[in-house]
Amino acid sequence: MNFEKFIAKKGKFTPQVTINRSGGLGLSSGMHHRYKLDNYMGVELYFDKEAQVIGIKLVEKESEGMFKLKKRPDEKGAYFSARSFLASYSIDPQKYAGRYSPEEIEDPNFGKLFVIKLIAKT
Repeated sequence: MNFEKFIAKKGKFTPQVTINRSGGLGLSSGMHHRYKLDNYMGVELYFDKEAQVIGIKLVEKESEGMFKLKKRPDEKGAYFSARSFLASYSIDPQKYAGRYSPEEIEDPNFGKLFVIKLIAKT
């Protein structure tokens, strides 16, 4: 058997996306660990108005419309400002602020996306 000792007892490993009230999106330390965010420069965003779903694509190289990913030290997560994206689709960050568990999908047109379903907070 080839056992590996688990040493990150207090580490966070649950991938989550957070929308904050000021229009920023955060990617958890769990996303940082699982998807090696240090390998990516930014994200491309997609929106399905009918389903109220945001798609997030990690990109390695600069691309048109890309949001630059700002990484926290020691793989503690990453974040980016998406105010222009939210405003263009009339997504009120005050109304949708909170944590979301992304679903990883393979889209035939855009490749691997992390998808979150917007849920209005009351």
